[in-house]
Amino acid sequence: MHIFSQSFTLVRSPIVSPGKPIKISNHSMSYTACSSLTKAASEPVLAGSLLYLLTRGPPHIRARLLAPFQSTLPVFTNTPKGVARLVTLITILKILTTAGVLRRVNQALNRLAWNNWSLSRNGADWQFGPSKEELVLITGGSSGFGYEMVKSFSKHARVVAIDISPFPAELHALHGVSYYQCDITNTAALEALCEQIKIEHGVVSVLINNAGIGVGKTILETSNIESQRLMQVNLMSHFALIRALVPDMLKQKKGHVVSIASMASFVSAPGLIDYCISKIGALYLTEGLRAECLAHYPNGRSICTSSIHPSWHQTGILKNAGKDLIDKHGIVPDPPTRVSDVVVEQVLAGRSGRICVPKDQERYMGIRSWPRWAQDLAFGLVFGKKAETFADLKEQHEATGGKV
Repeated sequence: MHIFSQSFTLVRSPIVSPGKPIKISNHSMSYTACSSLTKAASEPVLAGSLLYLLTRGPPHIRARLLAPFQSTLPVFTNTPKGVARLVTLITILKILTTAGVLRRVNQALNRLAWNNWSLSRNGADWQFGPSKEELVLITGGSSGFGYEMVKSFSKHARVVAIDISPFPAELHALHGVSYYQCDITNTAALEALCEQIKIEHGVVSVLINNAGIGVGKTILETSNIESQRLMQVNLMSHFALIRALVPDMLKQKKGHVVSIASMASFVSAPGLIDYCISKIGALYLTEGLRAECLAHYPNGRSICTSSIHPSWHQTGILKNAGKDLIDKHGIVPDPPTRVSDVVVEQVLAGRSGRICVPKDQERYMGIRSWPRWAQDLAFGLVFGKKAETFADLKEQHEATGGKV
Protein backbone atom coordinates (compact mmCIF):
# COMPACT_ATOMS: atom_id res chain seq x y z
CA MET A 1 0.00 0.00 0.00
CA HIS A 2 2.98 2.23 0.55
CA ILE A 3 1.16 4.76 2.71
CA PHE A 4 0.22 5.35 6.33
CA SER A 5 -3.41 4.32 6.81
CA GLN A 6 -6.86 5.00 5.56
CA SER A 7 -7.49 6.89 8.80
CA PHE A 8 -4.38 9.05 8.60
CA THR A 9 -5.67 11.84 6.44
CA LEU A 10 -2.67 14.15 6.62
CA VAL A 11 -0.59 12.32 4.05
CA ARG A 12 -2.99 11.99 1.17
CA SER A 13 -1.52 13.37 -2.00
CA PRO A 14 -3.94 14.56 -4.68
CA ILE A 15 -1.76 13.45 -7.57
CA VAL A 16 -2.54 12.37 -11.11
CA SER A 17 -4.13 9.00 -11.59
CA PRO A 18 -3.59 7.13 -14.89
CA GLY A 19 -6.08 8.30 -17.48
CA LYS A 20 -7.58 10.94 -15.18
CA PRO A 21 -7.10 14.69 -14.98
CA ILE A 22 -5.09 16.24 -12.18
CA LYS A 23 -7.05 16.57 -8.97
CA ILE A 24 -5.69 19.32 -6.73
CA SER A 25 -7.31 20.48 -3.53
CA ASN A 26 -7.22 24.04 -2.22
CA HIS A 27 -5.22 22.76 0.75
CA SER A 28 -2.62 21.21 -1.56
CA MET A 29 -2.37 24.38 -3.65
CA SER A 30 -2.02 26.51 -0.52
CA TYR A 31 0.67 24.22 0.86
CA THR A 32 2.56 24.28 -2.44
CA ALA A 33 2.37 28.07 -2.64
CA CYS A 34 3.49 28.53 0.97
CA SER A 35 6.27 26.00 0.52
CA SER A 36 7.52 27.77 -2.61
CA LEU A 37 7.45 31.17 -0.89
CA THR A 38 9.25 29.80 2.15
CA LYS A 39 11.98 28.23 0.01
CA ALA A 40 12.40 31.43 -1.99
CA ALA A 41 12.57 33.58 1.13
CA SER A 42 15.13 31.29 2.79
CA GLU A 43 17.28 31.03 -0.31
CA PRO A 44 20.62 32.41 0.98
CA VAL A 45 21.59 33.94 -2.36
CA LEU A 46 18.35 35.92 -2.57
CA ALA A 47 18.02 36.91 1.09
CA GLY A 48 21.77 37.51 1.46
CA SER A 49 21.97 39.67 -1.63
CA LEU A 50 19.04 41.81 -0.51
CA LEU A 51 20.56 42.11 2.96
CA TYR A 52 23.90 43.22 1.51
CA LEU A 53 22.32 45.80 -0.78
CA LEU A 54 20.22 47.25 2.04
CA THR A 55 23.13 47.49 4.48
CA ARG A 56 26.31 47.84 2.43
CA GLY A 57 25.19 48.44 -1.12
CA PRO A 58 25.86 51.62 -3.11
CA PRO A 59 23.61 54.51 -1.96
CA HIS A 60 21.86 54.85 -5.32
CA ILE A 61 20.88 51.16 -5.30
CA ARG A 62 19.66 51.38 -1.71
CA ALA A 63 17.57 54.41 -2.63
CA ARG A 64 16.00 52.58 -5.55
CA LEU A 65 15.18 49.55 -3.37
CA LEU A 66 13.46 51.72 -0.77
CA ALA A 67 11.74 54.10 -3.20
CA PRO A 68 8.67 51.90 -3.92
CA PHE A 69 7.95 51.54 -0.22
CA GLN A 70 8.42 55.25 0.43
CA SER A 71 6.03 56.14 -2.37
CA THR A 72 3.22 54.00 -0.98
CA LEU A 73 3.72 53.75 2.76
CA PRO A 74 5.65 55.86 5.28
CA VAL A 75 7.60 52.77 6.32
CA PHE A 76 11.19 53.54 5.46
CA THR A 77 11.55 57.15 6.52
CA ASN A 78 13.74 58.78 9.12
CA THR A 79 10.95 58.71 11.66
CA PRO A 80 11.59 56.46 14.67
CA LYS A 81 8.80 54.13 13.56
CA GLY A 82 10.19 53.89 10.02
CA VAL A 83 13.73 53.21 11.24
CA ALA A 84 12.44 50.52 13.60
CA ARG A 85 10.63 48.79 10.76
CA LEU A 86 13.74 48.93 8.60
CA VAL A 87 15.74 47.38 11.43
CA THR A 88 13.10 44.65 11.72
CA LEU A 89 13.35 43.92 8.00
CA ILE A 90 17.13 43.68 8.19
CA THR A 91 16.89 41.36 11.19
CA ILE A 92 14.46 39.10 9.31
CA LEU A 93 16.81 39.02 6.31
CA LYS A 94 19.72 38.08 8.60
CA ILE A 95 17.69 35.23 10.07
CA LEU A 96 16.60 34.00 6.63
CA THR A 97 20.14 34.20 5.27
CA THR A 98 21.55 32.29 8.24
CA ALA A 99 18.82 29.65 8.01
CA GLY A 100 19.40 29.30 4.28
CA VAL A 101 23.16 28.88 4.69
CA LEU A 102 22.65 26.27 7.43
CA ARG A 103 20.17 24.41 5.22
CA ARG A 104 22.67 24.37 2.36
CA VAL A 105 25.44 23.14 4.67
CA ASN A 106 23.13 20.42 5.98
CA GLN A 107 22.30 19.32 2.43
CA ALA A 108 25.98 19.23 1.47
CA LEU A 109 26.91 17.15 4.53
CA ASN A 110 24.02 14.76 3.86
CA ARG A 111 25.16 14.28 0.25
CA LEU A 112 28.70 13.61 1.49
CA ALA A 113 27.45 11.12 4.08
CA TRP A 114 25.21 9.28 1.61
CA ASN A 115 28.23 9.06 -0.72
CA ASN A 116 29.97 7.14 2.09
CA TRP A 117 31.99 10.22 3.10
CA SER A 118 33.80 10.52 -0.19
CA LEU A 119 33.83 13.37 -2.71
CA SER A 120 34.13 10.95 -5.62
CA ARG A 121 32.83 7.52 -6.58
CA ASN A 122 34.09 4.70 -4.36
CA GLY A 123 35.04 1.46 -6.11
CA ALA A 124 34.69 0.44 -9.74
CA ASP A 125 32.83 2.57 -12.28
CA TRP A 126 29.31 1.70 -13.34
CA GLN A 127 28.84 0.43 -16.91
CA PHE A 128 25.21 1.23 -17.65
CA GLY A 129 24.30 1.82 -21.28
CA PRO A 130 23.85 0.02 -24.61
CA SER A 131 26.52 -2.56 -23.77
CA LYS A 132 24.43 -3.66 -20.76
CA GLU A 133 27.39 -4.71 -18.64
CA GLU A 134 25.46 -4.45 -15.38
CA LEU A 135 22.92 -6.98 -14.10
CA VAL A 136 19.85 -5.78 -12.18
CA LEU A 137 17.74 -8.22 -10.15
CA ILE A 138 14.17 -7.12 -9.34
CA THR A 139 11.76 -9.04 -7.12
CA GLY A 140 8.06 -8.67 -7.85
CA GLY A 141 8.86 -7.82 -11.46
CA SER A 142 5.55 -8.90 -12.99
CA SER A 143 3.42 -5.96 -11.87
CA GLY A 144 3.31 -2.55 -10.22
CA PHE A 145 6.61 -0.82 -9.54
CA GLY A 146 8.52 -3.95 -10.60
CA TYR A 147 6.84 -4.04 -14.01
CA GLU A 148 7.81 -0.44 -14.71
CA MET A 149 11.36 -0.90 -13.41
CA VAL A 150 11.91 -3.94 -15.64
CA LYS A 151 10.90 -1.87 -18.66
CA SER A 152 13.07 1.09 -17.72
CA PHE A 153 16.18 -0.79 -16.62
CA SER A 154 16.12 -2.97 -19.74
CA LYS A 155 17.31 0.09 -21.68
CA HIS A 156 20.47 0.34 -19.60
CA ALA A 157 21.30 -3.13 -18.24
CA ARG A 158 20.46 -6.81 -18.28
CA VAL A 159 17.51 -7.52 -16.02
CA VAL A 160 16.48 -10.58 -14.03
CA ALA A 161 12.94 -10.50 -12.68
CA ILE A 162 11.68 -12.81 -9.93
CA ASP A 163 7.99 -13.21 -9.19
CA ILE A 164 5.52 -15.87 -8.12
CA SER A 165 3.06 -14.48 -10.69
CA PRO A 166 3.36 -15.13 -14.45
CA PHE A 167 5.53 -12.72 -16.42
CA PRO A 168 3.76 -10.44 -18.93
CA ALA A 169 4.46 -11.23 -22.58
CA GLU A 170 5.54 -7.66 -23.32
CA LEU A 171 8.30 -7.92 -20.73
CA HIS A 172 9.38 -11.34 -22.03
CA ALA A 173 9.90 -9.70 -25.41
CA LEU A 174 12.40 -7.14 -24.10
CA HIS A 175 16.03 -7.74 -25.01
CA GLY A 176 18.23 -8.75 -22.09
CA VAL A 177 15.33 -9.51 -19.73
CA SER A 178 15.05 -12.90 -17.99
CA TYR A 179 12.30 -14.17 -15.71
CA TYR A 180 12.32 -16.79 -12.97
CA GLN A 181 9.19 -17.91 -11.16
CA CYS A 182 9.82 -18.29 -7.46
CA ASP A 183 7.94 -18.09 -4.18
CA ILE A 184 10.32 -15.87 -2.20
CA THR A 185 8.77 -17.06 1.08
CA ASN A 186 10.64 -20.33 0.41
CA THR A 187 14.11 -19.29 1.54
CA ALA A 188 15.84 -22.48 0.38
CA ALA A 189 14.35 -22.13 -3.11
CA LEU A 190 15.33 -18.45 -3.22
CA GLU A 191 18.93 -19.22 -2.23
CA ALA A 192 19.16 -21.95 -4.88
CA LEU A 193 17.75 -19.57 -7.49
CA CYS A 194 20.38 -16.96 -6.64
CA GLU A 195 23.12 -19.50 -7.31
CA GLN A 196 21.47 -20.43 -10.60
CA ILE A 197 21.29 -16.77 -11.64
CA LYS A 198 24.99 -16.29 -10.87
CA ILE A 199 25.89 -19.27 -13.06
CA GLU A 200 23.63 -18.24 -15.96
CA HIS A 201 24.04 -14.46 -15.86
CA GLY A 202 27.01 -13.53 -13.69
CA VAL A 203 27.33 -11.19 -10.73
CA VAL A 204 24.27 -9.13 -9.80
CA SER A 205 25.28 -5.45 -9.62
CA VAL A 206 21.96 -4.04 -8.44
CA LEU A 207 19.47 -5.74 -6.11
CA ILE A 208 16.00 -4.18 -5.92
CA ASN A 209 13.92 -5.67 -3.12
CA ASN A 210 10.55 -4.63 -4.52
CA ALA A 211 8.14 -7.51 -3.87
CA GLY A 212 5.57 -6.68 -1.24
CA ILE A 213 2.13 -7.69 -0.02
CA GLY A 214 -0.43 -6.20 2.36
CA VAL A 215 -3.17 -7.80 4.46
CA GLY A 216 -5.09 -4.70 5.55
CA LYS A 217 -6.58 -6.01 8.79
CA THR A 218 -6.26 -5.23 12.46
CA ILE A 219 -3.95 -7.34 14.64
CA LEU A 220 -6.83 -9.45 15.98
CA GLU A 221 -8.37 -9.91 12.53
CA THR A 222 -5.11 -11.13 11.00
CA SER A 223 -4.11 -14.77 11.26
CA ASN A 224 -0.60 -15.86 12.26
CA ILE A 225 -0.13 -17.38 8.82
CA GLU A 226 -1.05 -14.11 7.09
CA SER A 227 1.36 -12.06 9.21
CA GLN A 228 4.11 -14.63 8.82
CA ARG A 229 3.78 -14.65 5.03
CA LEU A 230 3.74 -10.84 4.92
CA MET A 231 6.96 -10.66 6.93
CA GLN A 232 8.56 -13.32 4.77
CA VAL A 233 7.77 -11.44 1.55
CA ASN A 234 8.27 -7.87 2.75
CA LEU A 235 11.34 -8.34 4.94
CA MET A 236 12.91 -11.77 5.39
CA SER A 237 13.42 -12.25 1.64
CA HIS A 238 15.54 -9.06 1.76
CA PHE A 239 17.91 -10.70 4.23
CA ALA A 240 18.20 -13.84 2.09
CA LEU A 241 18.92 -11.91 -1.11
CA ILE A 242 21.41 -9.56 0.56
CA ARG A 243 23.32 -12.49 2.05
CA ALA A 244 23.35 -14.28 -1.31
CA LEU A 245 24.32 -11.35 -3.54
CA VAL A 246 26.18 -8.64 -1.61
CA PRO A 247 29.40 -10.68 -1.09
CA ASP A 248 29.96 -10.72 -4.87
CA MET A 249 29.20 -6.99 -5.03
CA LEU A 250 31.92 -6.40 -2.44
CA LYS A 251 34.40 -8.50 -4.44
CA GLN A 252 33.77 -6.52 -7.62
CA LYS A 253 33.86 -3.22 -5.64
CA LYS A 254 30.50 -2.20 -7.03
CA GLY A 255 26.90 -2.74 -5.96
CA HIS A 256 23.60 -1.10 -5.10
CA VAL A 257 20.88 -2.44 -2.79
CA VAL A 258 17.49 -0.73 -3.16
CA SER A 259 14.62 -1.42 -0.76
CA ILE A 260 11.11 -0.40 -1.77
CA ALA A 261 9.82 0.53 1.66
CA SER A 262 6.88 2.89 2.27
CA MET A 263 5.74 6.00 4.08
CA ALA A 264 4.41 3.35 6.46
CA SER A 265 8.03 3.01 7.62
CA PHE A 266 7.47 6.06 9.81
CA VAL A 267 4.20 5.24 11.58
CA SER A 268 2.26 2.45 13.27
CA ALA A 269 -1.06 2.90 11.49
CA PRO A 270 -4.16 1.10 12.82
CA GLY A 271 -5.18 -1.69 10.45
CA LEU A 272 -1.71 -1.87 8.92
CA ILE A 273 0.47 -2.83 11.87
CA ASP A 274 2.19 -5.86 10.34
CA TYR A 275 2.73 -3.96 7.10
CA CYS A 276 4.23 -0.98 8.97
CA ILE A 277 6.53 -3.28 10.95
CA SER A 278 7.79 -4.88 7.75
CA LYS A 279 8.43 -1.49 6.17
CA ILE A 280 10.25 0.01 9.12
CA GLY A 281 12.24 -3.23 9.07
CA ALA A 282 13.12 -2.62 5.42
CA LEU A 283 14.27 0.89 6.32
CA TYR A 284 16.39 -0.28 9.25
CA LEU A 285 17.83 -3.14 7.20
CA THR A 286 18.90 -0.74 4.45
CA GLU A 287 20.47 1.74 6.85
CA GLY A 288 21.99 -1.05 8.93
CA LEU A 289 23.57 -2.59 5.82
CA ARG A 290 25.05 0.80 4.96
CA ALA A 291 26.50 1.12 8.47
CA GLU A 292 28.00 -2.37 8.31
CA CYS A 293 29.47 -1.67 4.87
CA LEU A 294 31.19 1.40 6.30
CA ALA A 295 32.36 -0.31 9.49
CA HIS A 296 32.90 -4.02 8.78
CA TYR A 297 33.18 -5.15 5.17
CA PRO A 298 36.22 -4.82 2.87
CA ASN A 299 35.28 -2.58 -0.09
CA GLY A 300 32.09 -1.71 1.78
CA ARG A 301 32.33 1.93 0.77
CA SER A 302 31.77 0.87 -2.84
CA ILE A 303 28.22 -0.32 -2.04
CA CYS A 304 25.28 2.06 -2.48
CA THR A 305 22.12 1.64 -0.41
CA SER A 306 18.76 3.32 -1.01
CA SER A 307 15.38 3.06 0.69
CA ILE A 308 12.39 4.34 -1.29
CA HIS A 309 9.26 5.44 0.56
CA PRO A 310 6.20 5.79 -1.69
CA SER A 311 2.88 7.22 -0.64
CA TRP A 312 -0.36 5.96 -2.30
CA HIS A 313 0.43 4.51 -5.72
CA GLN A 314 -1.54 2.40 -8.15
CA THR A 315 -0.14 -1.10 -7.51
CA GLY A 316 -1.54 -4.54 -6.81
CA ILE A 317 -1.31 -3.99 -3.05
CA LEU A 318 -4.22 -1.57 -3.27
CA LYS A 319 -6.48 -4.50 -4.14
CA ASN A 320 -6.44 -5.44 -0.46
CA ALA A 321 -7.88 -2.05 0.43
CA GLY A 322 -10.28 -2.06 -2.49
CA LYS A 323 -11.40 0.61 -4.89
CA ASP A 324 -14.21 1.60 -2.51
CA LEU A 325 -11.69 2.54 0.18
CA ILE A 326 -9.75 4.69 -2.27
CA ASP A 327 -12.91 6.45 -3.44
CA LYS A 328 -14.36 6.82 0.06
CA HIS A 329 -11.37 8.71 1.39
CA GLY A 330 -10.76 10.81 -1.72
CA ILE A 331 -7.38 9.24 -2.44
CA VAL A 332 -6.05 9.60 -5.98
CA PRO A 333 -3.11 7.19 -6.28
CA ASP A 334 -0.05 8.14 -8.28
CA PRO A 335 0.91 6.04 -11.30
CA PRO A 336 3.67 3.52 -10.47
CA THR A 337 6.04 5.20 -12.92
CA ARG A 338 6.52 8.01 -10.38
CA VAL A 339 8.36 5.54 -8.17
CA SER A 340 10.11 3.52 -10.87
CA ASP A 341 11.51 6.70 -12.44
CA VAL A 342 12.98 7.74 -9.08
CA VAL A 343 14.59 4.32 -8.58
CA VAL A 344 16.09 4.22 -12.06
CA GLU A 345 17.49 7.73 -11.70
CA GLN A 346 18.96 6.87 -8.28
CA VAL A 347 20.66 3.71 -9.53
CA LEU A 348 22.02 5.19 -12.76
CA ALA A 349 23.46 8.12 -10.80
CA GLY A 350 25.10 5.75 -8.31
CA ARG A 351 23.62 7.58 -5.34
CA SER A 352 22.60 6.29 -1.94
CA GLY A 353 19.69 7.85 -0.08
CA ARG A 354 16.36 7.74 1.71
CA ILE A 355 13.74 9.07 -0.70
CA CYS A 356 10.06 9.83 -0.26
CA VAL A 357 7.76 9.76 -3.28
CA PRO A 358 6.33 12.30 -3.77
CA LYS A 359 9.10 14.40 -2.28
CA ASP A 360 6.75 16.59 -0.21
CA GLN A 361 6.01 13.55 1.99
CA GLU A 362 9.41 14.09 3.62
CA ARG A 363 7.68 16.34 6.14
CA TYR A 364 6.10 13.24 7.70
CA MET A 365 9.32 11.29 8.22
CA GLY A 366 9.63 12.80 11.69
CA ILE A 367 6.10 11.95 12.79
CA ARG A 368 7.50 9.51 15.36
CA SER A 369 8.98 12.49 17.19
CA TRP A 370 5.62 14.30 17.39
CA PRO A 371 4.12 14.54 20.89
CA ARG A 372 1.90 11.59 21.75
CA TRP A 373 -1.22 13.79 21.79
CA ALA A 374 -0.46 15.11 18.29
CA GLN A 375 -0.03 11.59 16.92
CA ASP A 376 -3.31 10.53 18.55
CA LEU A 377 -5.10 13.49 16.99
CA ALA A 378 -3.64 12.65 13.59
CA PHE A 379 -4.93 9.08 13.81
CA GLY A 380 -8.36 10.05 15.17
CA LEU A 381 -7.78 8.27 18.48
CA VAL A 382 -8.78 11.09 20.83
CA PHE A 383 -12.57 11.22 20.78
CA GLY A 384 -13.27 7.51 20.96
CA LYS A 385 -14.74 7.20 17.48
CA LYS A 386 -14.22 3.74 16.09
CA ALA A 387 -12.07 3.84 12.96
CA GLU A 388 -13.28 1.79 10.03
CA THR A 389 -11.10 -1.16 9.17
CA PHE A 390 -10.72 -2.73 5.78
CA ALA A 391 -12.95 -5.58 6.97
CA ASP A 392 -15.66 -3.09 8.01
CA LEU A 393 -15.59 -1.45 4.62
CA LYS A 394 -15.66 -4.79 2.82
CA GLU A 395 -18.64 -5.90 4.91
CA GLN A 396 -20.49 -2.65 4.16
CA HIS A 397 -19.66 -3.05 0.50
CA GLU A 398 -21.07 -6.57 0.35
CA ALA A 399 -24.15 -5.72 2.45
CA THR A 400 -25.12 -2.80 0.25
CA GLY A 401 -24.41 -4.46 -3.05
CA GLY A 402 -21.42 -2.25 -3.74
CA LYS A 403 -23.16 1.06 -2.97
CA VAL A 404 -20.87 2.01 -0.06
